[in-house]
Amino acid sequence: MRRDSREAVYKILFAELFSGETDVEFDKLIFAEQKLTADDCTFANQLLTTIREHKQEINDLISTFSKGYKFERIYSTDKCALIIAVCELKYFDDIPSIVSIDEALSLVRKYSTEESLNFVNGVLASLKKSLEV
Repeated sequence: MRRDSREAVYKILFAELFSGETDVEFDKLIFAEQKLTADDCTFANQLLTTIREHKQEINDLISTFSKGYKFERIYSTDKCALIIAVCELKYFDDIPSIVSIDEALSLVRKYSTEESLNFVNGVLASLKKSLEV
């Protein structure tokens, strides 16, 4: 299930915020912990690869649309959910934008604060609107 793949990627990104890049063995450990199927692992790896290839552009988009918040000051938990959703909105045309936003909000509900829901939703709604133009 892609939700499990996203949660695995979320955990990997969270670890990377504190320790730099993770290695393949760490990623596999998280995939196993999440009990990902082969298809889930494929999607998670595709998502991770795209995030890593476009890291600066994704971070810049988050900075642009998080008006009043510097990227460095965004909660790590929110940042990880935003990175995944921005990546999907920008680079995965086969995923409906509403699905990417909803999945990000689910991660925020699970791992962050109630106040973060409005912030993350606002950032992603603004980005979605700009991409539709």
